[in-house]
Amino acid sequence: MTAITRLCRRACVAALALSSLALVAPASAAPVPAEIGPTSFSGPGPYAVGERTLTLASGVEVEVWYPATKKAVQGKPEASYDVVDWLPDFLKSLVPEGQSVTYPSGGVRGVPVRTGKYPLVVFSHGYAGFRDQSSALTSAIASWGFVVAAPDHPSRDLTKVLLGPAGTTTDVQDLRQTITLIGKKTDAKKGWLRHRVDMRRIGALGHSAGGRAVEQLAAVDKRVDTFIGMAPASADTLTGDTDKPRLIITGTADGIIPVDQVESAYAAMGGDKRIVLVDNAGHLVFSDLCEIGESQGGLLAIGELLGITIPDALRPLATDGCQDTALEPTLAWPAIQQVVVAQLRHQLGVDPTDAGLAGLTEAYPGIISDSRVG
Repeated sequence: MTAITRLCRRACVAALALSSLALVAPASAAPVPAEIGPTSFSGPGPYAVGERTLTLASGVEVEVWYPATKKAVQGKPEASYDVVDWLPDFLKSLVPEGQSVTYPSGGVRGVPVRTGKYPLVVFSHGYAGFRDQSSALTSAIASWGFVVAAPDHPSRDLTKVLLGPAGTTTDVQDLRQTITLIGKKTDAKKGWLRHRVDMRRIGALGHSAGGRAVEQLAAVDKRVDTFIGMAPASADTLTGDTDKPRLIITGTADGIIPVDQVESAYAAMGGDKRIVLVDNAGHLVFSDLCEIGESQGGLLAIGELLGITIPDALRPLATDGCQDTALEPTLAWPAIQQVVVAQLRHQLGVDPTDAGLAGLTEAYPGIISDSRVG
């Protein structure tokens, strides 16, 4: 399959502007299955999405997506992020002036939060990732009635890893401080987030190393009610130290965290648990990364175009799941969104039952190959 053929098949693909290497927002959304339980969460939710960037006391930046009114966002441009921002300074100096690698981040900056009180979801990015890496998913979650807060993890983000091996991670601390910050914002006497977050209902979502982080977070932070690990770190690092409700979702063709390791970790877990397998999907299916610069050969090709050499050890983290042989990420995104949103809504008390998780293999043939409880 040629790059052009893949481009034409993608429902959410971004096109690289040759003059500036800037990516533009997709024009169409992936199709939604006809039937999935009583409610489909595969497409955009009932709310528009706002977006802001906050800063922890430690200096760590946190991206926040939240429900907004359609009137508030009408006629305003969608926000975007620039991958160059997460390069170390010595690599930024190699990027030709005026060039960037940007991708839509799903929200409209600075608009008011829609009236209401919404559960909080904290998101933890993967090793060598960054806070915006899964914006297609995090912004979609917000459209279904959540405030989603994603901190950078400077102990293992893209900047740190490109500088050299990461040391002891502070990701759980970053997540805990993020919850505290959002709580202070919603309890403040004034401000854009005042009385808009229900701090009694908190979920955690993480990808790869972030999947391990959110389990550890749930084990030590009483404020967290449930967690979801997407392609979570391998069996020897998933501890099963908490009985809080959890969902594990992974790709069967993941070359970074093999499915048998995830299955082994899942089997050792107790309590309220569910696992979902995405057929023939790789590690990056839960992120935007395969879509960034896809029409120009992906992140590695863009790096070479910008004069940046990616170390061999990191190349799989930029490519696993992006190959022609793997399930195209945008084809999997509606199913992943369905699973994640339905799980969060049920476990955080928005929906009284888990009916949104019923019939997944029938609703997504060739995409979800297994879904089971216990």
